[in-house]
Amino acid sequence: MKIMPLILFFLFIMTSSCQRGKIYQEYYKFDNYTWQRFDKVKFEIPVEEDGISGDIVFTVRHITQYPYPNLPIYIILNTPSGEERIIEKDIKLKDPDGKFKGSVAGDLWDFEEVLWPSFYFSEAGVYTIEIENLIPKMGIAGLMDIGIYVKKRD
Repeated sequence: MKIMPLILFFLFIMTSSCQRGKIYQEYYKFDNYTWQRFDKVKFEIPVEEDGISGDIVFTVRHITQYPYPNLPIYIILNTPSGEERIIEKDIKLKDPDGKFKGSVAGDLWDFEEVLWPSFYFSEAGVYTIEIENLIPKMGIAGLMDIGIYVKKRD
């Protein structure tokens, strides 16, 4: 009986250590594994104190049947004071040999790319990130979810 609390404590330590340094993490799951062309995905990052620096990372989970070698996206980041930063990224999901990049478990692939390395959160408040896919089809099949996480830098 005394071993059960020890096992639970060990599992807690193992799970929390995997998330070390992440100050924000959120995912958006697509219905029927399809991202509709004009559906923008919005993430709200609450920042409680100014002066924090962190990597803002984009994640995508897709199935092996995803039909494209890339995922072009348009990203708008708004600060609490209204400053807007815009980037257009072409996320390369396949290497030059046509093989998917990232980690795989069964039929699911996970890939991540840093959007803003060492982003300086100069003010407290809510930062918003809005992402739109740029593939010129009405729906992109094969995408399970996308996400954003922020990993604090020392």
